[in-house]
Amino acid sequence: MTTHETQAPGREEIAATIRSCLLSAIGSTMAADLIAEDTNLFDVGIDSMNMTDLLLELEQRFAFTLAPEDLSADLFLRFGNLVSFVHSHVHCN
Repeated sequence: MTTHETQAPGREEIAATIRSCLLSAIGSTMAADLIAEDTNLFDVGIDSMNMTDLLLELEQRFAFTLAPEDLSADLFLRFGNLVSFVHSHVHCN
């Protein structure tokens, strides 16, 4: 018996999508594989304007809605923080 449920993306798939969205949001041509779990996103050029663009893109890509209380600067201190945050929202639906 098979089910027709769509499987939520795994952490690696989420990380790859976030890397792609991040580089697009900041207009960077740096290699995606240079963004590691401990990369500080402010160091790669994220600012308040492209941070908003990135979050909107992630909401659309992963079909979740951010609440204002979800947002904090800690989210962008490490790439891994953002991946964990999106992963938790995708898997709680």
